Amino acid sequence: MENPTQRGCGRGGDRGGRSLGYSSNKRRRRRVVKSQHKKMASMAEEIGKQVDPTICYVINVVNSQGIWRAENPLVKSLPVFILQVAITLLTFRLLLLILKPLSQPRFIAEILVGLAVYPGIMSIGGGVAMKVFPYDSLAVLETAANLGLVFHVFLIGLEMDLNSVNMAGGRAFSIAIAGIIFPLGLGIASFFWLTGDQNPSLNAGGAVLWGLSVTVTGVHTVTQVLASLKLLHSDLGKLAMSSAIINEIFLWAILAVTIPITNEFRTSFWAVLVTTGFVLFSIFAVRPGIRWVLKKYPEGERLTEGQIFLILAAVVMSAVATDACGSYSIIGAFVFGLAFPTGDRATEIMEKLEDMVTGILVPLYFVTCGIRINVESLMDSDTVVKVVVVVAILCLAKIMSTLLVHVLYNMSIQDGFGLGLVLNSKDIMALVILNIGRDTLRFNGEMYTVMVAAMVVMTGIVVPVMNLVYQPRARFLRHRNRNRSLEKSQVDGDLRILTCLHQIRNVPGIISLLEASNPNPRSPVNVCALHLVELTGRASAMLMIHNSQNSTTSQAPLHPRSTQAQSDQIVTAFGELQRRHHALSVQSLTVMSPYATMDEDICNIAEDKHVSLALLPFHRQQTADGQMEEEGNSAVRRVNQNVLANASCSVAVFVDRGFGSLGYPHRRICMLFFCGPDYREALSYSWRMAGHPTAMLTVIRFIPSKKAADLQTLEDVADDFGGILTAITEYENQKSLDDEFMENFRIKTSGDENILYSEIVLNNGEETVTAIRGMDHNYDLYVVGRGHKVLSPLTAGLNEWSECPELGAIGDILVTSEFSSTSSVLVIQQSGGAIMAEPGSPAGSEDDEDLNGFEHPNWRPEGENDAFDPFTRNTGRENGRSV
Repeated sequence: MENPTQRGCGRGGDRGGRSLGYSSNKRRRRRVVKSQHKKMASMAEEIGKQVDPTICYVINVVNSQGIWRAENPLVKSLPVFILQVAITLLTFRLLLLILKPLSQPRFIAEILVGLAVYPGIMSIGGGVAMKVFPYDSLAVLETAANLGLVFHVFLIGLEMDLNSVNMAGGRAFSIAIAGIIFPLGLGIASFFWLTGDQNPSLNAGGAVLWGLSVTVTGVHTVTQVLASLKLLHSDLGKLAMSSAIINEIFLWAILAVTIPITNEFRTSFWAVLVTTGFVLFSIFAVRPGIRWVLKKYPEGERLTEGQIFLILAAVVMSAVATDACGSYSIIGAFVFGLAFPTGDRATEIMEKLEDMVTGILVPLYFVTCGIRINVESLMDSDTVVKVVVVVAILCLAKIMSTLLVHVLYNMSIQDGFGLGLVLNSKDIMALVILNIGRDTLRFNGEMYTVMVAAMVVMTGIVVPVMNLVYQPRARFLRHRNRNRSLEKSQVDGDLRILTCLHQIRNVPGIISLLEASNPNPRSPVNVCALHLVELTGRASAMLMIHNSQNSTTSQAPLHPRSTQAQSDQIVTAFGELQRRHHALSVQSLTVMSPYATMDEDICNIAEDKHVSLALLPFHRQQTADGQMEEEGNSAVRRVNQNVLANASCSVAVFVDRGFGSLGYPHRRICMLFFCGPDYREALSYSWRMAGHPTAMLTVIRFIPSKKAADLQTLEDVADDFGGILTAITEYENQKSLDDEFMENFRIKTSGDENILYSEIVLNNGEETVTAIRGMDHNYDLYVVGRGHKVLSPLTAGLNEWSECPELGAIGDILVTSEFSSTSSVLVIQQSGGAIMAEPGSPAGSEDDEDLNGFEHPNWRPEGENDAFDPFTRNTGRENGRSV
């Protein structure tokens, strides 16, 4: 019989044998692993002992071997990225060209790039789409795009001037705050209405981000919209710019708090606390430190490559710091740009970076936004309805909030509506907020697509609706019918002059001419000095517009190659002019505008300031040998021609040949008088200059003989003046006005030894040229009329040979290289329809309706109110100083 104990032990022994075998196998495997580890460690030690270690990696992931080895270059990351950049930039430039006639801002072209490039290529077909935008290439594209975004927001902070916020009035603050609160609340409500979520607490973060994107007002976009509407320098434009800047600063502060909360609520307190510490450290430690370092370098020197590298490294490190704090990288870049001191250094950095950043990298960011867009959903009628509803609700929120503030400040409904509509303009900041919400899954692709489409519509309708409702161009056309001139101005009123300057070289001659205009306490001269700069859409150009709202001026010497420095030097020069003459007041303004529409800005400002004379520099400059340039600046010439054609005031073109280098004892002025209102206007201005104690005026009147004024002579040139009867009638009327005006002039100046008058009788234009060339050219300044739209036998036919018709026949003769004189020339055109004011008539009273453009205390005459002739010579002491 089998022993159970043995059987049990045997089974137990089998189990024990199997356990022992398992343990031994496990120990053997451990020994093998240890042996392998020792071998790998010894191999690593051997590699480390080698003098030139070799590391292997797959090189053809980035670079292609070329088509000569039968390879497809589009499977490599670098060729694909270059192709994506090329397609993006070509599409962007094409859209800018298409949208330019529509006066649409740059943001519309940028966002349409995102809607066109990736979705457009994907719609072609899977094969082509996956070759141009393969999935593994999107990481490289996103990296480059976000790097460009970091530097872009750095430039935004760099160009923002906090002084403009401090100087903004309560009205701008109220509009900005109301433009945040009301749209934010309505945006959050619309988000929950569109999503219809049963558990709103889960989507609270998405609702806040959605509402913040609604409150965005793009400063750059608002600037471009106002410039296209010719409202940039109006009261509405200044208020819109101030409100937009305040809105953007507050929005950045709100965003810095919102992002940590929406990312992770449990750690949001520490993230917000550390981010706040970073901001305070940047403002109170980094900013003074940068100022201390910059003071070590002489003014006027360019930043070195090493300094630029350190600044860019600081931008990247600031972005990394805020990202590590739990916020977003762009917060750090923006704060560092805001902490960097404003001035010529900041302008130089922008000039070095903006072409690369805004021209190449930023469009890539919009392409990455297009990757997130669901284009197919835009074809759905429900989505279209949502877009329309969002546009209607959110536009109404901005407009109603602005109208509410306007009612509190007793402003017009039209201005409130127009301002609210302009403040609906969006920029890249709105897309950044939406991308944060989309990437953190706070809302889906359909909601993202709806809001992006709504932004395109909201920004795109601003210009056409403003043209329809506010009608700025119709306002400009109405201004053309309100003519002002020196001849019809009040004899005891102030003289308002608008001076235009394109460069520093224009300043000395213009200032000398203003000093010669005889400013005195009873008839002061009020000057609006415009520094005209071409608007290119660059970030530094936007900086000039923002600073133009600021009345403070830096007195430090700035870099002469900087546009900002030129503006500051011009402001400083005119400030010194105002300090020298208590009866001469100056308001300086930098005007940014494309050359194609710069004349409209000049005409609008001339109307807003109610000026009597707009002073333009000639497009050619004097060379070192005393001659004039052959070509000159053709863009400036077109601006002058358009101002002459459209201005509602008198216009003078000044050809400076060293008039600014003259001292007070050397102002010998010669006025050549022919026929017509332009010459009466020129004599009026010369008569005023003759009142200055240092001026010597010679007036030469050219009178046509009876032979020159016969019917046959007039018939030869009458075709250009509406026919023979019209030409003869107009000529007789103008001649009668000339005789009356000249008789008045001779009576009032008969006892003045410093004013000489003579007459020359001629037969035709050829004798006119001969007489002018044979004159004694010992004069510093010639003053003539342009002579347009008036027939004169003595200038008939001369315009056909003119090189510069904008100077008129006589002005062109004086400026031409064949004329031996090197005197400066002032050519004046009277505003159309001007007639000579009768004594005691209220001529020019319409100009007194609005004086808000001139707020300097010296711009109103003080003391005696009795009648005073500004053309009478001022003797003794002028403006409280000896002359």
